[in-house]
Amino acid sequence: MKRSIAAVCAGLMLTSAGQAQADPTVTRSPATAPTLGTVIRGSSATTFSVTAAGAVSRTSGNAIRLTSSSVTTPTITINCGLLNLNGLCALRYIRVTITPVTGSGPANITRFRVASMTGGTYRSGSAPAEASTLTFDLNPLGLLTTATFKLGMDVQLAANAASGNQTFDYLVTVQFTT
Repeated sequence: MKRSIAAVCAGLMLTSAGQAQADPTVTRSPATAPTLGTVIRGSSATTFSVTAAGAVSRTSGNAIRLTSSSVTTPTITINCGLLNLNGLCALRYIRVTITPVTGSGPANITRFRVASMTGGTYRSGSAPAEASTLTFDLNPLGLLTTATFKLGMDVQLAANAASGNQTFDYLVTVQFTT
């Protein structure tokens, strides 16, 4: 009986240690990029800026967005799960990389910006500067903690793109770093 209990405890420790080595997880809410709505094509490339609060404005070009309403901006959430028994989130920095998905249509993300974070802090002490691809590190989160931030972006619509709804996307990856 004692050997059975010891074997079960050893197995649980190995399973827990294996799960604790996994990188943190990231979720996007909503799971898709913002939708600009119906856009009437322009003769020049047009950039729409989406703030972290969801306001949309045209910053260049001559395409026309038919609606003036705001959009739902993505909320990015990073956590390490409940089974992080070795405390990796309490000890290790987390690298976040945000990249646009290109080549899927006439609309592409050209610039990202992050808003204030809750539940975590930036390793550099401040939010990263706007860029076409963002890579930044977070301080260790601690046990049972999540970090959350809103993501704003600039979207460029190609010249003479078909009128209508355009889709575009981005990728967020997270991993432990030293």
